[in-house]
Amino acid sequence: MFKQFFAGMEWTALPIFALWLFMSMFTLMVLRTFVFKTKRDFAPHSQLPLSDGKEIS
Repeated sequence: MFKQFFAGMEWTALPIFALWLFMSMFTLMVLRTFVFKTKRDFAPHSQLPLSDGKEIS
């Protein structure tokens, strides 16, 4: 089935490029979220569901 689909395709490198682009962006987002951020960056956001509208010091 896929052989017939790709046989008539002019730009066969496009799906590979799209997959590579998606995987690289996904990897960068995971690294940005879990490696390059500290607890201090997430602390104000973690208290949002518990806040009653008063500012947290």
